Amino acid sequence: MPVRLPETDFSVLLWLTLAVSICYANALNGTFQFDDYNVIVNNPGVHSWAGWAEGLSLGIRPLLKFSYTLNWTMGTGVIGFHLTNLLIHLTNAYLVYRLAQAFVQQQWQQDKLRHVPFFVALLFAAHPVYTEAVTYICGRSTSLMTLFYLAGLLAYISGRTQQNSVKVYGLAPLLFVIALGVKETAVTFPLVLLLWEYACGGKWKRALRPQWPSWLVLILGALIFLFNDSYLSHMERSAQLNSLQGNIANQITAFSYLMRQWALPLWLNIDPDLLLQNDFSAILLPLVFFLALFVIMVVCWRERPWISFALAWAMLQLIPLHLFLPRIDIANDRQMYLAGWPLSLALCIELRLWTDGTRTQAFVALLLLGLASLTVLRNQDYVSEIRLWEDTAIRSPNKARVHNNLGYAYMLARRNDEARREFTIALQLDPSFYKARYNLYRLDDEASLN
Repeated sequence: MPVRLPETDFSVLLWLTLAVSICYANALNGTFQFDDYNVIVNNPGVHSWAGWAEGLSLGIRPLLKFSYTLNWTMGTGVIGFHLTNLLIHLTNAYLVYRLAQAFVQQQWQQDKLRHVPFFVALLFAAHPVYTEAVTYICGRSTSLMTLFYLAGLLAYISGRTQQNSVKVYGLAPLLFVIALGVKETAVTFPLVLLLWEYACGGKWKRALRPQWPSWLVLILGALIFLFNDSYLSHMERSAQLNSLQGNIANQITAFSYLMRQWALPLWLNIDPDLLLQNDFSAILLPLVFFLALFVIMVVCWRERPWISFALAWAMLQLIPLHLFLPRIDIANDRQMYLAGWPLSLALCIELRLWTDGTRTQAFVALLLLGLASLTVLRNQDYVSEIRLWEDTAIRSPNKARVHNNLGYAYMLARRNDEARREFTIALQLDPSFYKARYNLYRLDDEASLN
């Protein structure tokens, strides 16, 4: 006999709060990690409101820095940053619930699928691949952008359903602007509006008419980026990294890696060792995987639009953005934060269509138990820099930066012999890695003084 599931928004929110609290309670023990020091701890631009205001004309991501400044000036320390991240994650889980609900209501089996949105939101709340966007403080750039991105999409959908022009022409594009102010990867928002309309049986040409404010925001945002020195220099550096063929190969590699991380989150890694590709010669398996999913996406549009929607959403979020603006680090787990929830939606819909309510609940419960356990275990890695980088060194043993970061963590803890070992390994892997050489010199200087 199936368990009685929550029917009201308030009861759903209570369940999601419980899920996030269970999965992330031990995240509150985490410390600042990795880029947190450059972006927050050692950055005077987020230590006062005067510093934040001064950086508006020079820096990027002003609203993300606004949130960091708010946390810093409140004086609550690292736990304040963590609590804010958890609140953002809880809000996103609820937005996922509302979006999944809106999608299911467009399907002819909607009565049978009425509990699917709740399952999808729980999976989002508990999935360990999202820890990098929640437990890692700098992951807020992704989670906070996602909040306004999903809220904008929900405002658009609600406005279209209710024929509310304020939501469609005002609130949705405003939330898009805010998302861009947090992180520029929100530029895919207008394309997602088209994707949603098509997946729910709408026509692209008809849908473009109410979407023009969001497209206008995109054009104006692009002009602002082009005339911002910080963005412009970043784009110029990115454009010189690789050829277009190499960029495509890298994005297909990243897509395959991130889809694996979502499906089998057993090898979570804050600094994955993915080699930059210059062509397709070394990526046969990722290429076949991508092409297979692309074919599935095309074939399923008419009969199973939720599968096509999930795959198209993931491809849109993970592939196009860095084709022309590539990164040295071609993939990070936090990229799945925005990309992953429709995959859970497709999984839960298929599960419910193929099984009865009792079996669906049992499967989701077992899946949640496994995912939540992995999330709690992953959060433990963020308790200290040493623990995080020891774990990363196991998963990326051939990456010089990983060994340098582990060595630096050892050096701060006065474990100098272990630090020396890691700096030496880093230099063996990359003799030109100046940071490891400098850190080794620091150790030698300290040893000579003692």
